[in-house]
Amino acid sequence: MDQSIVVTGAVVRVLDTKSTGANDFKSRALHLKTEGQYPQTLEIQFNQGNITLLNDLNTGQKVNVTVNLKGREYEKEGNPLVFNSLVAWKIEKLA
Repeated sequence: MDQSIVVTGAVVRVLDTKSTGANDFKSRALHLKTEGQYPQTLEIQFNQGNITLLNDLNTGQKVNVTVNLKGREYEKEGNPLVFNSLVAWKIEKLA
């Protein structure tokens, strides 16, 4: 089951669209700086049809981004590794 959360912050940058694989899978990333006592810069992925949600964003603009937390595990040289990602499906511009 996916876990959805809303992340609030300011746009640092929007990266170019990447296309991979035989099925031409498209993804685009947003770098977002959170607010609060200990701000964090997060990379948030937008995939396929959701990449267009990033078209009209400006650096410094405040937004709410709804993301699903994704994780996957695999083994490398007998050691288990886990990778996490934030995959967005909604973005709301704030005033």
